[in-house]
Amino acid sequence: MGLSILMVGNSLTAANAMPSMLASLLDAQVVAITRGGARLAEFSNPLTKTGSRVLQALESDGTQEEYGCFDYVIAQDMSHLPATNPSAHERAVAKMCELARDHNAAPVLYGTWGYREGSAKLKKLGMSAAQMGQLMHEGSLRAAAAHGAIFVDMAKVVAQMEDADWFYATDGVHPSPAGSQLVAQTIADALRC
Repeated sequence: MGLSILMVGNSLTAANAMPSMLASLLDAQVVAITRGGARLAEFSNPLTKTGSRVLQALESDGTQEEYGCFDYVIAQDMSHLPATNPSAHERAVAKMCELARDHNAAPVLYGTWGYREGSAKLKKLGMSAAQMGQLMHEGSLRAAAAHGAIFVDMAKVVAQMEDADWFYATDGVHPSPAGSQLVAQTIADALRC
């Protein structure tokens, strides 16, 4: 095995076993710590269950088979936070970047996409898919640039598709299996640069 990667996020990371897809593409060890509906801020907070698990993984000396000495920490935030509360998103990215660097890992921000046009969750937000996608791109780009994270911009990737319906699961939020494969490939390409 070459690279060792820690991924933190919610169901947009865990869907369709995307971390395993990434591991196969890079011939890497990928440890995923996820919780459905989670915000990135909880992963850097040692007082939460997920934050405690992240800290345990990062502080391991590598003797446990699944933990230790990560090359990258890939972080994903709540599906709409970069668009709806970019300042909270940036604070969470700052803390996760600091935590990664404190453990000699390069931080990577996995920025997610706008919801599919017509989806129930998009209607609740009161914006179009194009508006949400643009806000997701801007909020995540700003946070990644401000804190020196490698940026995987899935909002831009999805927005540039002529027909993105295949990318989404039926809920219009999560990725389909093919969508998760594209996410894994895009992350792998970013890490190979």
